[in-house]
Amino acid sequence: MPTAIEYRRHYTSFTTQVEKACTDPKARRTLRQGRGRPVDDCNGMHRFLSVLTHGYGQRRVHYTVASLIAHVDPLDTVRAAHATSTEQPTTPAATNPDPAPDLDPYSPATWRKRPNLGATLAHAVRTADFNETRTDELLAVLVRLSENQLHRRLPSLTGRLIDADLTPDWPVLLDDLAQRDHDRGRVATRWQDAFYRTLYLTSKETP
Repeated sequence: MPTAIEYRRHYTSFTTQVEKACTDPKARRTLRQGRGRPVDDCNGMHRFLSVLTHGYGQRRVHYTVASLIAHVDPLDTVRAAHATSTEQPTTPAATNPDPAPDLDPYSPATWRKRPNLGATLAHAVRTADFNETRTDELLAVLVRLSENQLHRRLPSLTGRLIDADLTPDWPVLLDDLAQRDHDRGRVATRWQDAFYRTLYLTSKETP
């Protein structure tokens, strides 16, 4: 069985390969058809995902996230990557003579600093005019849903986030959904902690 770090590497590779597949309009249309559906109802997706998911279990989680990624316009992804690669650093590296050592991006400490669904919802409240009370209530509902119910609700929610230029961190979402199947309480706590801390601690720090 893969280790936790190997799973995270796989989730990152999987989402990257799905994004590449979505540059083909036909593949993207096929992957979009799996939104909210169980694996056995996603026959067209097997061509693209059977090999990528082999050996890692949690097929429905993979298929759901792949279908959510297919909602994103691949040209938007390319533009965002280009903008990031061409940005100039605001502070030259030479001004920081003793930088912190690079951390393994897949270690628990580094991975958990990435935004999960709760943090993304908080950003939606702060920057995209999502109603705070309704979003709070929505999150409270999401963490209590069964796996099947949550997979059916995610497409409409992530669609709203994407339309607001807030794309979820796909590998982190995939990791959380996979863990939620056997540790729902811990994932619920992570999402709610991230929501409130992002919303209120960041607000207090803002002048």
